[in-house]
Amino acid sequence: ARAAQSREGGGMRKEIIGNATLYHGDNAEVLPLLGTVDAVITSPPYNIGAAPWERLGHWKPGDSAGGKSKWKNGSDGGGGIQYGTHVDAVPWPEYVAWQRGLLSALWLKLSDKGVIFYNHKPRVIGAKLWTPFELVPDEVVVRQVIVWARPGGMNFNPTAFVPTHEWVMMLAKPDFRLRSKGVSGLGDVWQMTPDRNEHPAPFPVALPEKALHAIEAATVLDPFMGSGTTGVACANLGRRFIGIELDRKFFDIACRRIEDAQRMSDMFAHEVRDAYEMTAQQADLLDGVA
Repeated sequence: ARAAQSREGGGMRKEIIGNATLYHGDNAEVLPLLGTVDAVITSPPYNIGAAPWERLGHWKPGDSAGGKSKWKNGSDGGGGIQYGTHVDAVPWPEYVAWQRGLLSALWLKLSDKGVIFYNHKPRVIGAKLWTPFELVPDEVVVRQVIVWARPGGMNFNPTAFVPTHEWVMMLAKPDFRLRSKGVSGLGDVWQMTPDRNEHPAPFPVALPEKALHAIEAATVLDPFMGSGTTGVACANLGRRFIGIELDRKFFDIACRRIEDAQRMSDMFAHEVRDAYEMTAQQADLLDGVA
């Protein structure tokens, strides 16, 4: 249940739902208010509507990236993904500065053993590959790149093979470790089908769940909460969650999804507890018979 609702300065709204604290506002304004977190799992806007260099000569603004859009709700080379409040076509130097500044701020919020799972996408633009390494500031350490292998793809063109994967960059503090040597066996290629909901580009709940299974993080932050997928994963696994979302529609969706997930998690916990108590009672009866 929603335990509290408040409005902070500048129109910021805060909802507390169980062990989740959700902010409707700009992450640049919310982050300074937060304490230390153990992990960040997030996926920023990809800025598909802009590019770091010229595309090929036959491309013109408004053209689809591959005949049909791979992205739901009208992503193309001209306009980017239609997020609602955010315009996915920020001038490239501004986008790079935005992401580098945000990652620097998140790095400062991490505990000494903290980690950031940063989902982004390499892109073949024109006749040259761009990678998200450009967005990582100098002080932030890339520990590993995990490949999220997605089924299929739509961007058919003669310059390159159809892209069917994205990256999850693991940006880790020096003292960060996985939960055990065994979980490293999860590997660095994660095959998952994207989820579908009212958000134009959600990653699957299985992605943050897989990351969380592998680490001991009590408090998890998503500064681009979207429809609340990371929060749902945290609810499923009993982790404390902090989410920030700028768009009101997606914020409301996230609140509903996280509340529903927590309710289901509580029901499952009660079932496990009841089953345990039943087993204990049966054991007592058997002991009495013996």
